[in-house]
Order: sequence, then C-alpha cells, then structure tokens
Amino acid sequence: MKILLLSSPIVQLDFDRIARVPNLGLASLAAHVDDLCTVHVADIHGLKNHREYVSRIVNSYDLVGLTAMSFQYNEALALAAIAKQAGAETVFGGYHPTLAAEEIGNSLDAALIDYIVRGEGEATFRELVASKLAGKSPQGILGLSYHEKDAEASGGERNRMVHNPPRPLLSVEEIRMPNRDARLITKGFYSFDVPIDCVETSRGCTQGCKFCSINLMYGRRFRRFSIERVIEDIRDAEAHGAGSIFVPDDNITLDPKRLERLCQAIIDAGLTHMRYKTQASASGIASSKQLVDKMGEAGFDGVFLGVESINKRNLEFLGKGKMSNDAEKAVKYLHDNNIIVSTGLIGGNPDDDEEDLWENFKLARRLKVDFPIFYISTPYPKTEMRSELEEMGLVTNSDFTRYDGLHANLKTKHLSEEEVQFITWQMNARYYDLQWLRYNKVKKLYPKWFAGEMRRLAPFYAKRKLDLALGRRTARDFFREDLASGELCKGVI
Repeated sequence: MKILLLSSPIVQLDFDRIARVPNLGLASLAAHVDDLCTVHVADIHGLKNHREYVSRIVNSYDLVGLTAMSFQYNEALALAAIAKQAGAETVFGGYHPTLAAEEIGNSLDAALIDYIVRGEGEATFRELVASKLAGKSPQGILGLSYHEKDAEASGGERNRMVHNPPRPLLSVEEIRMPNRDARLITKGFYSFDVPIDCVETSRGCTQGCKFCSINLMYGRRFRRFSIERVIEDIRDAEAHGAGSIFVPDDNITLDPKRLERLCQAIIDAGLTHMRYKTQASASGIASSKQLVDKMGEAGFDGVFLGVESINKRNLEFLGKGKMSNDAEKAVKYLHDNNIIVSTGLIGGNPDDDEEDLWENFKLARRLKVDFPIFYISTPYPKTEMRSELEEMGLVTNSDFTRYDGLHANLKTKHLSEEEVQFITWQMNARYYDLQWLRYNKVKKLYPKWFAGEMRRLAPFYAKRKLDLALGRRTARDFFREDLASGELCKGVI
C-alpha cells in the first residue's frame, strides 16, 4: 500500500514572501504509518503548477490525504478529483473537514471524499490504514467519518457518510517524532532567507477566544511535550537542512516558566546558532522580562504577538479579556532583545467605525511593530463568534475561499463590507513608509533579504506614486488590483 499526503497549495501570498514552512502535521501523520506501508509527504504550496505535479505522481498511490483550512478547502476538492480519476481513495483532515464533517457528508463533495479524519489525526489515521491493510471495516474507528451502504433507502442501495464518535486526545507520550524523510520536496522552504522547519513543543490552548477553532479541535486542553523530545526534534530538523525553526504551538506562553526552561535547554544543547520563531500571547511575553531575555539568548529572533485590539469593547467581544494592557511591555521586552515583532490586530468588529479601525494602526505605529497584520474579523465555521455575528445580521459572505483573515466577509453597524476591506487595505498601504524603514529590525537581522525586497518593490511603488501624482490611477484602482491579486498587505500608495 502506498500513501501520498499533500499540503494545501493555497497560501496567503503576503506571508509566503516572508516565510514558507513545510507542513509538520503531515510529517507527524507519516511517522504513525511508516511501519505499515510506504508513505510520502508532498509540500506542494511552493510549486508553480501544483495540479500538474499531483497529476504526474498520483498514479502510483492507493490513498491520497489532503488537509485544509476553510479558505483552502475548494482546492483540496480539485486535487481529490485528480486523485479519484487516477484510481486512488481520498482522506481529508484538518480544521475545515473536522468542523464541517456532517455538512460535507450530506453534500455533493462527499463523492470526492472517502474518509474524513477528524480532530487530532495520528491515531485515527493509523487505525484507518491498519483496517484497510487487514481488509476490515472502519466501523468503530474513533474520530473517523466514512461511507457506508444504506440498503433501506427507497430506490435501493445508496451511499451515506457515517460519523464515528470522536477520539479522546492522545497523551503526548503516544505521539511519535515527525518523519521528515517522508518528504518528496525538500527545497524552497524559508524564513526570510534561511531554510526553515517546524518543531512543536506543546498542543492546545486553555483560553476561550470566540473567533478561534483550536478549542473545537482539541478542547480547552494544554499538553506539553518533554523538553528532551523537543531538543531531539530540533536536532533532527537541523540534520534535514533547517537553519531556522518555527514553533507553531497554539499558545506556548501558557506556561512561561516551561518556555524559559526550554530556552535554557537550547542553550545547554549548543543550539543557539539556529534562529527560532514562534507565536505568543502579549500577556505571556509581558509576564516576565527574564523569560524574554532568555529567549533572546537562546536564539529567538521573531515573535508573532497576539494583541488583537486596543479597544476594550472589541477585546470583550473577541473573548480576549484585557490584552492591549500588556502589548507595550511585551513589544519593549522583545525589541530590547533584537526580536522582530509581528502583531495580529483585528478590526471589523460589530461596533467598529472608521476611527476604531485606525486605532489599531496608531497602536502598531506607537509600538514600532516590525510587521503588523491588520486582520479582519472572520466568522469561521462553527465558532461562537460566527453564531453571534449571524444573529446580528452582519455576515455578508459565506464563500469560504475568502475566509483567510485578510478578506472582509462581514459588515459592521457603521461600515459596509467594502468599507471595512478598503480601510484595512489603506492601513497596510500606509504603514510601510520611510518611518518604518528607519525603525524596523528586519533590515538589521536579515539585510540580504531586506535589500532584495527593496529592489523588488521600489520600482513597483515608484510607479504607483507616479500614477497617483499624474492622476492616471486612484487609490481605489490600486485597491481593486490588490484585491484581485490576493496580495492585500502591500505598502506605500
């Protein structure tokens, strides 16, 4: 039996220019079945023609796995059609198939999907593969959805999708190290200009953010891998060519003392030459200057900071409690250690007007954030926030291909969907100016990458400036152009 696991080829283009990271989840799945069969992972999100690549290699595989968030789901269906045409069975996993399994099972999409692995996939996927090799029914495999013949339906036999009960979360001791040798594509993954890989140190989050799907996947649980395992995993990633490590933990700063111990272990293991990046809460980073100093000593040089909003009303709506109180201290601690700061700032909440949206811009400027990401509140499927927004009549679009956090899919009580989108675009377009050029830390830490980006973008921006000055184009023209291209975080108009 041969299995092919495919990453989603659909990415957020603005982020892809800064970092393109191989899929850790698929390498973990591969590790849990590589003793049963031949398994390969294809990280196709860096390919120019991913459909042609998949069409060329898929014929030799019996089972093709696809993972998708909401905005990636449609393309996963297109790849599933290619796999089915080649005679392979398909299995879907990830956030969107997990949360929408029942809707998928009752839709025409089900014809392209033989199985859905819901939630944490390692044990469920292994049991599915074992059952297929043994010629057994998948009945009883926890966390699995599959097709079953229903002979009682009028008109004879038909196919229906059965959803087995969910699977309890694994203990971290049961989760094997990722199999990076299973990857077919090993080049083209970077952070700035350094080869990158992923290493997880924990799973889950205990916080109850209303916009987030993590709790729906894992519950409000926080599980820690042993520090010894993390160090071994970093060494394995380095042996496979990585010079930089992204830590994709859902909330690594839930246990600041543990993160400090991990940083000391990295130092003791002689791994400070690697460059580490992670995402963290503002409150966790602000809780300890000693922690951030230790992160800097260990080699961390980039942190995505969840700030969300300066507006107390919006923080309450998002389920974030008090967050912006910690932002200033957190950014200062990070910048004092020469760590690049990216912040997530969410606008387009129910009571937002234009001034409220621009408050996030002013906060990012005041904090001298290196890469602010001006997200737009997104009603992701099955989240608490979606239910509330639907009740208010503010959801304007259910085309999930646009559910990437950068596209407006709602209106506020004061702004239309297009106004939310345009104002957010303006914020991105105005942030990366001469003032930003002076204070950002990227040019110091990654001078070669920074110089290359300036050479690439300078003619583009100069032409836009000239077109504006001569009246040949308007800001709205550029807005529509960027909306069509999918690159919404360009600077300078």
